[in-house]
Amino acid sequence: METSLNGKVAVISGASHGLGRAVAETLAAAGAHTVLMARRAQPLQEAAEAISAQGGAATVYPCDVADSGQVRNTASAIQDAHRKVDILINNAGIPAPRTFEDTDFSAWDEVIGVNLSGVFYLTRALWSSLCAADSAYVINISGTAGLRGGGSPAYGSSKFGLTGLNHAIAEAGKARNIRATILYPGGMDTGWRGAPIGALPRSESMDPHVVARMIAQLVMTPAEFVVNEAVLNPLDQPFM
Repeated sequence: METSLNGKVAVISGASHGLGRAVAETLAAAGAHTVLMARRAQPLQEAAEAISAQGGAATVYPCDVADSGQVRNTASAIQDAHRKVDILINNAGIPAPRTFEDTDFSAWDEVIGVNLSGVFYLTRALWSSLCAADSAYVINISGTAGLRGGGSPAYGSSKFGLTGLNHAIAEAGKARNIRATILYPGGMDTGWRGAPIGALPRSESMDPHVVARMIAQLVMTPAEFVVNEAVLNPLDQPFM
């Protein structure tokens, strides 16, 4: 297994906070040049500055992954700057109304646009850059809703759809040494839906930096095999 990501280029969407920022910090610490994407420029720049302060390398590209035009332009800029992408972490995601009755057409379109279409847009736009790497790795961040659904039609559908998209990416990539893994993390201490960070014990809410270390281990595994999918849950929730 590799122990360093020196010379690797890692693109992380939703990198301004939560798990995305933790992944960016972890991959940068392992030597990767991190490319940070998110909709809001200021927290994205703050994340990059924190990485630089620790001796890591980071560049930022404000981008809404649900906007195919923005994604194309951003992917082109990344290609011009780096020529290849070794690691793509599709992490950007938004919550959704919890009930069927509360989900109007605009809420459906917004959630599907970010959580599902955004993953396709970014992966497809960066495909030639992924192919240019010796052995690229795509990791798609889903959630346990991608396995068991729930009351939210938009969120559950976006995450179920992401499973099918991950399979398609893996199938397309196998001849080009591009691996794809889908992760189904349970509760993380990221402030998701406004929950206060640090309010729950670690046995009930996972530290995003610990999950990020697991992701770093995945991308450094030998290229001869792929972890197709993995379910991650807090210790007090060992079963789905």
